[in-house]
Amino acid sequence: MENVFHDMKKTALLIFLLSIALATSVNAQNKPAAILEPYTYKTKLKGGYRILFIANDSLQYLYLKKGNKSIAEISSTSIGLPYMNLGHVGADFTNYFVLVHSFGPGNSQDIELIEKTTGKNLLKLGASWIGADEEKELLLYSDKGVPSKKDRMVLYNVLTKQKQFFAFPNDIFDDPEVLSRIELEKITEKQLIIKYDINKGYKTKVYAR
Repeated sequence: MENVFHDMKKTALLIFLLSIALATSVNAQNKPAAILEPYTYKTKLKGGYRILFIANDSLQYLYLKKGNKSIAEISSTSIGLPYMNLGHVGADFTNYFVLVHSFGPGNSQDIELIEKTTGKNLLKLGASWIGADEEKELLLYSDKGVPSKKDRMVLYNVLTKQKQFFAFPNDIFDDPEVLSRIELEKITEKQLIIKYDINKGYKTKVYAR
């Protein structure tokens, strides 16, 4: 009799534990997934191309697509990181576009020049944003996120694949965060004009092309 009572207690305990496990499982399944903010950056590109944002439990992605065709995964980061880290369109050219990765005020912005038909990046690792003229299909960038006086700004013609090189203003190196203090003002057939910030205010520099 004592053994029967012992077995009944054991069975009751097992049933109790199983009921708790089942309830926990049901609650976990019914628990709503983390709600992500919408990806509000530009997604439509020239030529019928578009960028698609997708996320799963651990990662968030950007895909390059045209129609129903998925061309390439162009970026991914851990879920929850800012979308500016993941990337956003900085310039949209006819056959290429610039994907910019931003990491907060003062930091350089890493870039990729992506071919729309293949999803491949034409630039070297470390290329950083300065500015662009979409109409003229020109991209101004630095090969390094933290340039020195010996480095040069690169003006890249996306159509002809030709590069022109220009020295950074000497006085911009008096303070840190060089690239974040440069703005592309204007590009003509004969001139490149930039504006840059120093302690005394903004200055303009004109380069002959």
